Amino acid sequence: MKHLRGIVKEYQDKYLSEEVFENGITGDIKRIQKLLLDEKFLPSVGLKSLFNKLLRRSGYPMEVAIVGQFSSGKSTFLNALLSKDVLPTGITPVTSKVNYINYGKTFRLKVTYYNGAHEYHSLESISHFTDQRYSIEDIKYITLFAPMDILKDISFVDTPGLNSQSLSDTQVTQKILRDVDGIIWLTLLDNAGKESESEVLSEYLENFKDKSLCVLNQKDKFTEKQVKDTVSYVKKSFSSFFSEVIPISAKQALDSRVNQKDVLIDSALNTLQNAFKESTTVNKHATDLEFFKNDFEAFRDEI
Repeated sequence: MKHLRGIVKEYQDKYLSEEVFENGITGDIKRIQKLLLDEKFLPSVGLKSLFNKLLRRSGYPMEVAIVGQFSSGKSTFLNALLSKDVLPTGITPVTSKVNYINYGKTFRLKVTYYNGAHEYHSLESISHFTDQRYSIEDIKYITLFAPMDILKDISFVDTPGLNSQSLSDTQVTQKILRDVDGIIWLTLLDNAGKESESEVLSEYLENFKDKSLCVLNQKDKFTEKQVKDTVSYVKKSFSSFFSEVIPISAKQALDSRVNQKDVLIDSALNTLQNAFKESTTVNKHATDLEFFKNDFEAFRDEI
């Protein structure tokens, strides 16, 4: 009987006391953590710290950085993903601050300063805080909140161009590349493979192949054969930097998305809300909504 009890105890210890972990990435991390941090393996402090960091990160959306040289179309690309023309674009380089794009119940802008202070603004004022043509030296970074489902799973980081003349901007981008979960290197299709770009890739992306994609923008400007040849060349020449190379047209994607019915309705509602806020500020002593009649009729006609 004594030996039988020993067998039963060993069976229970091995098969019936296994800890149950939740489904998903957090549960997977905990399961591996329990195995690798067993004291019999003499786990290092560094390994324990790594698992703690992974568990903290698993509670937030995946973070993906959009990286490239100036005027590669990063802001247009993000506007296409968000189905809304929210980030400023232009011929001259405009994004000179890091823009974090996170999920929020409404569109709004949070400006964080180097002194630790922060303030909220309407989305329409974003260009005043991101455009290098304005005085924005005191700003550390911008956070854009948007009610887009994609942002529940993925947060995006719009970075200054890596060919920025500002050393501090480049250093910030370097740190972001180390910390994010994924990197999208965005370049113009006719720019891919040029020596200047090759030098930038060698300096900044050489150690991130496993989490990097190369996206070739403006494929709408070239023939199918030209696009195919360029993709083949980039895959061969830059195989040490990217796990995949994908040609796109951010402009066509944005034009297509903004003509979808639900996107148009959301845009009209957002315009109506902003108009109502402005009107109520001006007419705060009004006793009825007659002052808002014209704006609402314009909204109804648009719908």
